[in-house]
Amino acid sequence: MSRLAAFLDEADVEPAQSRQGIYLVAAAVVEDAEANLLRAFLRSLVQPEDIDPKHGFGRLHVSRIKDKQRKARIVATLGMLRGVTFWLGCCTGYRDPKEREHVRRLVLDDLLPWLAKAGAEQITIEQREDAALRAADMRTIAHLRSAGHLTDVAVHQAPPSADPLLWVADACAAAWRRAFVEEKSNWSSWYETHTALVDVAYEKRKGR
Repeated sequence: MSRLAAFLDEADVEPAQSRQGIYLVAAAVVEDAEANLLRAFLRSLVQPEDIDPKHGFGRLHVSRIKDKQRKARIVATLGMLRGVTFWLGCCTGYRDPKEREHVRRLVLDDLLPWLAKAGAEQITIEQREDAALRAADMRTIAHLRSAGHLTDVAVHQAPPSADPLLWVADACAAAWRRAFVEEKSNWSSWYETHTALVDVAYEKRKGR
């Protein structure tokens, strides 16, 4: 059996007066034997308009693709890649936008051990730009490791420029965000048959 690696990205909707907050973390679980071929294929899909002007590199980022038809094609294509399955950690029910980071930790606390149990030997989390947020993710990882949930699993953070397989997780997260928020399943249908859902219970931070 081929070795497995997981690539993670998130999508969320902040709570508002008329709705609860939703936080999703998608994991694209990739067979090592297919990884390099998939990376080459993903890079071949990048067009000039996909270049991030802030960072100067091209990537597939669903929310930034302006052409609606191309966006739908990209979401569908990335949902049908050979050797890729998906996990989705989902937490709903929070009302305070300040709880966002706490909810992210709850999702990672549940999702990462499941990925380890599923056989992922390496987990790559898309690196966030803010140093304080990156440090918060490292604390979450350290807590899980000290609790024995990530034995023999390498976990690190990387920017989307470092590995195109992170773009697949972005597309999965975008598809399920559309399903949960807009109740449109035309994107998530490409992922549903091979996505394992981890429903994370929301618990308020102590003292709140």
